[in-house]
Amino acid sequence: MKKFGIIIIAVLFTFFLTLGAAAYASDFGKSEMVHFKVAVPGGVISKSTIVRGGGAPIEMAPIMIDLQQRGNLKKVLNPDIEGISTHTITNVGKTPVRIRVELVNISIPVRWEMSANLPYDPDTRTFLEPLPPGESVGNLGIDWFFQIPGDRLYNEVVCEGGLLFSDADSGEMLTFLPITIVNGKDTVNTTGGECH
Repeated sequence: MKKFGIIIIAVLFTFFLTLGAAAYASDFGKSEMVHFKVAVPGGVISKSTIVRGGGAPIEMAPIMIDLQQRGNLKKVLNPDIEGISTHTITNVGKTPVRIRVELVNISIPVRWEMSANLPYDPDTRTFLEPLPPGESVGNLGIDWFFQIPGDRLYNEVVCEGGLLFSDADSGEMLTFLPITIVNGKDTVNTTGGECH
């Protein structure tokens, strides 16, 4: 009889642990990462737009992270880290291009994590081989984790900058994707600039 009681307690503990983990994942995960796709060349992405060219059309928009829209567990357990991620960079142009990826006007610490089937130099943040027209970088995963300093965490505008995708050989800008981190979406400063 004692073993039966222990089994019941173990089953109930496992059930509530699983239920709690699911609740945690749904609350924590809804604001953990902003996912987006990139088309090159796409120009300056100042509003939601569809970029057409070689391959399928790519929908793009400026990236805005509103710290007030995060889940409660995220606010408590991990308030100073925000992440963005892409799994798609597609060449919608007519010629092959070697792509360099840069963060522009971002003065807060950012951790990059990157993997792809296309050879990549992490020091210059450049793909070493050209991406053919109409093709996407295979098995791509690039994550950027913004580490927001405590003195900026509650600013109205925490950070304004962007991701620059350029031709690694000519230096020509291919796509610029603005990134803004705010506290409340009505506080966005549209004048551009850098992290405050």
